[in-house]
Amino acid sequence: MTTKILAPHYLCLEIEISASLADVWRACTDLHELRAWWGMPVTALAPDVGGGFELRYPGSDRLDRYEFTTWDPDWRVGGQWSYNWLEGKVDEMLCLSALGGRVRASVEQTGFASFGNDSTRIFGYHKSEVRARLERLRQWCEQRIPATLAVAPAF
Repeated sequence: MTTKILAPHYLCLEIEISASLADVWRACTDLHELRAWWGMPVTALAPDVGGGFELRYPGSDRLDRYEFTTWDPDWRVGGQWSYNWLEGKVDEMLCLSALGGRVRASVEQTGFASFGNDSTRIFGYHKSEVRARLERLRQWCEQRIPATLAVAPAF
């Protein structure tokens, strides 16, 4: 995994996945697959600009919301993370690119300054969360489990 950091303003993490571009795209855009590998309860997915999804944390009122601002045919999805537990928004862009029989998945994040005094804390949270998320995505795609067999993790 490659990490590029300009803390607390810019974060970019990249990982290579041994899977087809279509399989990785499906894992990121199909509700059943997203629920299976994300590691958090993902509620209804609306895959298009203006749509999005939410992460609801068991046993708490915490809610993370991702709203899509970019959804294009070149394997790119962008949006903004917002929270009911902290003021501010993080901009995120996921880009997928083919590398022969592999895929490079890249997540770039900016906007941490919108959190003011909490920018360093939210930057650290995102750095560890995106690392874990990309690793779970890699493991899921390399197992090549079809969406019809995807089961949400038990909490």
